[in-house]
Amino acid sequence: MVKHFIIDTDTAGDDAISILLALKWPDVKVDAITIVCGNVDFDQQVENALYTVEQFASYHVPVYPGARRPLLMRNWKYADYVHGKDGMGENYFPRAKQRPEEKHAVKALIELVNSAPGEYTIVAQGPLTNIATAILADREFAKNVGQLYVMGGYADGFGNVTPAAEYNFWVDPDAAKVVLHSGIKPVLVGWDIAVKYSVVEEELHREIATWGTKEAEFFVKVNRKVVEYEKKVTGLPGSTHPDTITMAIAIDRSVAKRLEWRYVDVENASELTRGMSVVDHLGVLGKEPNALVCYEADKEKFRSMLFKVLKGR
Repeated sequence: MVKHFIIDTDTAGDDAISILLALKWPDVKVDAITIVCGNVDFDQQVENALYTVEQFASYHVPVYPGARRPLLMRNWKYADYVHGKDGMGENYFPRAKQRPEEKHAVKALIELVNSAPGEYTIVAQGPLTNIATAILADREFAKNVGQLYVMGGYADGFGNVTPAAEYNFWVDPDAAKVVLHSGIKPVLVGWDIAVKYSVVEEELHREIATWGTKEAEFFVKVNRKVVEYEKKVTGLPGSTHPDTITMAIAIDRSVAKRLEWRYVDVENASELTRGMSVVDHLGVLGKEPNALVCYEADKEKFRSMLFKVLKGR
């Protein structure tokens, strides 16, 4: 049975590998890619998605530009210090022939989801501005979403843009709050999962470079700046793949070894803790759980899925 996906993304290196995984995985069809503000210059993000689709899709995948700024016009900074100025390891790939759609991403999201209630899986791997705007704009949207997988926040760990916040939730905490209180009840895959289970070590990058496939070459190229950043700043031994492990879980739920229902909220008032995800692990608030939180993942199963695609199998 074919799974129909919409990928909402702020396309940089790991986002592109996540898209690649979905495009190449059997029984998954990506019906749309929607672009949201985040990692790098917005128009560059659109180009990155178009280039990835042109290189690896075997069918037409429309790319819809969406929100260029967070809901409440908050200031934020790009993560080009992680991904490179172009978001793709500073490879500056050529402009794709395919052009973005004229329709706004939010309109596309609403039309697609409402046309097939319960059938669409949305994988949100950037700030949640587009998803929140769709929720606020159309009262049917939230209840018609089949499943929503969110790369954002953390269940057990620390921030990666401030001491308190993961980048996606920090860019638009107001959107994250809208989504968490919408009734959709998303699966949340946090930065802690990326750090613990998604790291591809530098020596593995060198091995992947010998595999001789277009996919492997792309992986190594777009992640080269991430490897440099992680080594210098975080001390991690390779590239992190929060978006790709979220995609792997969306494709095969068993990649998430432990999922628990929890009440989750996000801080959107304090500048000190802006974007902090607050998970009620012990149920002390007595509130109904609103998210399925990933606490553990299967590192080997994730790698198996990723490497299968990178080997062109």
